Amino acid sequence: MHYRFWGLSRNPFEIHPDPDFLYLGDQHREALSHLKYAVLAKKPFLLLTGDIGVGKTTLLNYFLRDLKKRNDVVLVPVFNPNLDVNDFYSLLAKELFRNEWKDESKSVFLFRFREKLSKFHNKNKILVLVIDEAQSASISLLEELRLLANVAAEFPAMVIILVGQPDLFQKLEAPELTSLRQRLSFRYHLGPFKDFKDVKDYIAMRLIRAGSPRNRIFTDDAIELIFEYSQGIPRVINILADHAMINAYLKKESLVQKDSVLEAIKEVKHLIPSEKQNQRFTSPEERKSFNWKFLLPFIFGLILTIILVTLWLDLWNIETISSFWAGLIEH
Repeated sequence: MHYRFWGLSRNPFEIHPDPDFLYLGDQHREALSHLKYAVLAKKPFLLLTGDIGVGKTTLLNYFLRDLKKRNDVVLVPVFNPNLDVNDFYSLLAKELFRNEWKDESKSVFLFRFREKLSKFHNKNKILVLVIDEAQSASISLLEELRLLANVAAEFPAMVIILVGQPDLFQKLEAPELTSLRQRLSFRYHLGPFKDFKDVKDYIAMRLIRAGSPRNRIFTDDAIELIFEYSQGIPRVINILADHAMINAYLKKESLVQKDSVLEAIKEVKHLIPSEKQNQRFTSPEERKSFNWKFLLPFIFGLILTIILVTLWLDLWNIETISSFWAGLIEH
């Protein structure tokens, strides 16, 4: 495999959400703190949103892995919320009651659910219900979550965490979800990396956790180009970095240079954020160096227009020119 060329034990830029590769930048650390506090303080609802590819599920997997180590937490993750209400209750019942559940009615479930929460409360335990990709959940399913929260209000032993894309905000604006929306204790939106340092540290972290014996594999120019075209989205960073490493490997280069990144950008152009897709694939230095010769025709045209207008208005005379230059000298 190409990554072994640099002495790595595994591919550092796989795109599946591996908690071992979570980068705790400022945003991710703050989001994780919100999640931990919601459980610690037994807040009824928490909402975590983020655009596609910013690392929501990776962060969630990291958080869930920590929760599983705690004896006072009963964890019920739902990774496919595209369920009807009956399927949702069936899933929840099998997680909570295991072999005791015999596909009974919703009213029976709610009665037994209340009893279960009472036991959790008495034992100082907490039920954490996590709904990933919650923007796919139906309005009716989200309304059932509010019903569960009403049941849990008597025994504060449950936290519901909704994780999803920004579309979830719009869904929660539905009139029938007003009560649920008002119960949200915390909201946090996870965005892309905002500066070059975050992307550089992110790439370095992934290389180290993949077993890199070297301090440096990507040049700063290469990382700058990845940052620019990925717009700080971790999933796109992974894709560009992986393709760039393959290109450098094929050329047997010890460092991944910006030309390998440019090749990668062309290879995965369809995955580049739309704002960048129509740009010519050149280095940042080339784009920063402005070529003034393209403005010369415009400048000459402007001067000619001024001359013609002044002649037409009969303003082009010695007295006018003298007063013009005198004004310039005074300023």
